[in-house]
Amino acid sequence: MRVKGDVNEENIMDDTDLAQPGSAYARQEVTVAEAKTMHDDRQVTLTGTISGRADDDHYWLKDSTGRIRVDIDDDDRYLIGKKVRVTGEIDRDDGYSEINVDRIFILK
Repeated sequence: MRVKGDVNEENIMDDTDLAQPGSAYARQEVTVAEAKTMHDDRQVTLTGTISGRADDDHYWLKDSTGRIRVDIDDDDRYLIGKKVRVTGEIDRDDGYSEINVDRIFILK
C-alpha cells in the first residue's frame, strides 16, 4: 500500500489502493445530497473535491449535488483542491450532517 503524506499514514491512500467490493473498506457510495438525508452512524463512501476548510478539523467536500462537512482528524491542508474518495460514518450532531472520515483516497 502506498501512503500519501504523514496524516494518519494508514488512512491516506492513492487510487491504486481503492477497495474492491466485499473488502473491509467497501461502503455504500452516495452523493452529498443523499448523505445529508441518511440516518446517523450510517457507513458511506463519497467522491468529490475538498473545496476548503470549515474550521480546525473540518473541511468541505463538494460534488455536483452540494457540499458537506467532513471531519478529518489531522491537519490535511494539502488536500484542499484535491479530488478524493472518503469513507466514514454519517454524524448528525449539532444540527449539521457531516462525515467522520475513516479513510481518504486521493484520486488521480
